[in-house]
Amino acid sequence: MRYWVLVVLVGALVGVGALGEEPSPTPLIRGLASFVVPGLGQYLNGEYEKALTHFVVIVLVDVGSSYAAHALPYLPWWTTGALHTLWALYSAVDAYQTALELEGLTLELSPSGFALNF
Repeated sequence: MRYWVLVVLVGALVGVGALGEEPSPTPLIRGLASFVVPGLGQYLNGEYEKALTHFVVIVLVDVGSSYAAHALPYLPWWTTGALHTLWALYSAVDAYQTALELEGLTLELSPSGFALNF
């Protein structure tokens, strides 16, 4: 899954570079920041309530799934990491798309592939 996020982010930067404009690294930095610490990219975008929500959700997911994995004999231990990764990925994509919109760009998925609109 991380591979596809990297492909999308690099593809967006390459697509903008092919248009002759120098791409801004800001959306990529904010997306990566939010992947490492969910909510950090939203905070850097100026969405403070959303940043707090993303951070609180990741803490609750980590604590809750870790507790459930230890308490329930049928819940595998790797569910904590899987849920954390999924939420971090969602948070990173959200921060990246918001940063693109703040710069007047949008990244859309169409039937023919990805489209970068500005």
